[in-house]
Amino acid sequence: MGKKVINSAAVLLSSALIFSSSAAVEAPFEIGTWGNFCKGAISHTFDDYPTSSTNQQVGSGQAAFDEKGFHMTLFVLPSSCNDGNWNSLKAAFAKGHEIASHNNEHNSNASGLVPSQNTIRSKVPGEMCVSVAYPNCNTPGDGEVLKTYIGGRNCNGQVNLKTPQNFAQIGSKMFGTCGGCPNDVNGLNSFADQAASSNGWGVYCHHGIGSDGHSWAVTNLNAMKEHLNYLDQNRSKIWCETFGNVARYIKERDAASLKVVSSEPNEIKIELTDELSDDIYNYPLSIRCPLPEWWTATSRVTQDGIEVEDTIVNVNSQDYLMFKAVPDGGDILIESGTRVRNLKLASATGKTVLLNKSGLSINAGQFSGSTIAVSLFDLRGKLFARYSLNRSSSILTVPISALTSSAFVVKVTDGNTTVVTRCLAQ
Repeated sequence: MGKKVINSAAVLLSSALIFSSSAAVEAPFEIGTWGNFCKGAISHTFDDYPTSSTNQQVGSGQAAFDEKGFHMTLFVLPSSCNDGNWNSLKAAFAKGHEIASHNNEHNSNASGLVPSQNTIRSKVPGEMCVSVAYPNCNTPGDGEVLKTYIGGRNCNGQVNLKTPQNFAQIGSKMFGTCGGCPNDVNGLNSFADQAASSNGWGVYCHHGIGSDGHSWAVTNLNAMKEHLNYLDQNRSKIWCETFGNVARYIKERDAASLKVVSSEPNEIKIELTDELSDDIYNYPLSIRCPLPEWWTATSRVTQDGIEVEDTIVNVNSQDYLMFKAVPDGGDILIESGTRVRNLKLASATGKTVLLNKSGLSINAGQFSGSTIAVSLFDLRGKLFARYSLNRSSSILTVPISALTSSAFVVKVTDGNTTVVTRCLAQ
């Protein structure tokens, strides 16, 4: 899996809005408030499928999302679906789109909440159907909704807080040809920018799209395509995911506990847990930590033995390793691409780096530059001493009094040749 270094103003450590500071997350690790440490989250949701001329939701509308790799939520009416509709929904789910409930019929009767979810789960295998949107924005009752779903969508036109006060009343904004509704690329982009600037979650409510002749509202397809292109260009700022996955992420993020199980120069093992149901809450959280200076961009992250998505990001001139992991998904192992060898206290000569009773000795003959930089790190990668040595003699020594730790990593470089060694004082 390829990795790249990203210089992005969207991941500034100085902005308290961008990452979670939960006391349950052991430093130096951080969990992003939003996926990929974006500034805000958005979800595009579509109502009423398959009634009222909504066929293009799974046609040209879905194709526009698929082209850019973004996911949308389809709030469907199970009682109106035939075999062809279910086949289209299964195909959409296979592409990563959410198949969610618009109640069993187009009403707000609480009696339809469970049957709707059960039908979707049986007709679209693998879809847990964790969210619901209320027909005509009429809530069946918050308590009844949250017995069955992790989140319910209403219509107040506002961007939601990073942790909504009531998950049964997630606000959304209407788009399309309805009176006063935005239906151009500027309106679509502006709502996403509002979410980013407020560190919140903006939920779009659409009905028909493109050639659909929906009786309530139709979103302009060309405007949607331009908007998706805008999102594609701003992936570091705006996180676009399904309604259900954003709700999952928020609840997992707020319940997460992350601790370091062990830390060695070549690898760090961490544990990520929450107290939520693993059947429902299985969406990966975005995590990052400072990259130890002697590590390389070929670092590898696995969870329960399976390699997970990771990359190197640059934050205020500091490289960070950013990766994704699922709470309760098994131990997470972060391995360095640079193997650091052990060097015990010894009296042998000819080594590039030698730890003896006098201190740390550097064999200058191994380097060609006129100046040699020596950096000392603890086993978590924190720099605790740095020296700049001139090649005035064949052996340069860092005094033993400067070595405050019995186990540390030393990096020696002249800009061309670099040696990294673990030292264990005995």
